Amino acid sequence: MLVPTENPLMNLHDAPVISLGDPDFPPLPNTPSTTPSKPPAPKKKKLQCCLGLESDGIVQKISVIFNTRIYSLEKTLGRMISNNTLQIEGLKMTVDFACAEIREVKGKVTYIDNRVNVAEEKASLLEQRITEQENYSRRWNLRLYSMAGNKDQNVRQEVIRICQSILPEPKARLPDVIDSVHRLGQPKKDATKPRGIILQFGGRIYRDADWKAWKAAKKSTFLQSNKLRFAEDLSQAVRE
Repeated sequence: MLVPTENPLMNLHDAPVISLGDPDFPPLPNTPSTTPSKPPAPKKKKLQCCLGLESDGIVQKISVIFNTRIYSLEKTLGRMISNNTLQIEGLKMTVDFACAEIREVKGKVTYIDNRVNVAEEKASLLEQRITEQENYSRRWNLRLYSMAGNKDQNVRQEVIRICQSILPEPKARLPDVIDSVHRLGQPKKDATKPRGIILQFGGRIYRDADWKAWKAAKKSTFLQSNKLRFAEDLSQAVRE
């Protein structure tokens, strides 16, 4: 059987009372709190002063750096603007010079164009006059086509013989009125047709009279059997 023990709390009233003034228990020293709610005022002011001085120095340094960068940027921009100005002036001088040359060339082209137009008009007139002169000189001539022959042939005598066969009336005067006779162009190796012959008369009156007679006799048996044909001597421009 367990024996109940005495409750210690029940005996607290019976314990001796210890006085704070007892020499055996001296009082505790008065120490400040280890966790003050506010720092001392002198230290706070000193920290604020240090922070203010440091911030002023940083601002001054930033200001110096900023001003230095701005000054360097201004110098760089100034050089760039100066160089660009010089380049623009150089380009302007080049463009002005090119424009002056273009105006000069344009004036020369206009002058040459006018000269060319005048020259073309003169050339056209000269061409017309040359054609007229050529046609006028050819009025003394007639052509004979398809007359065969060889190198040893006397072309003039053969042509006169053919003309006398066609025109019996002026037969006696033909050797005198027919001045020169020759074949046209250069001989070709592979040619299948004989070259044409040109007859030049000493006077247009004889040429016109003989031409009328030949035109009247163009269907003669002699020309058809020999496959001969007379024609006027026309220039290339007239034939075209």
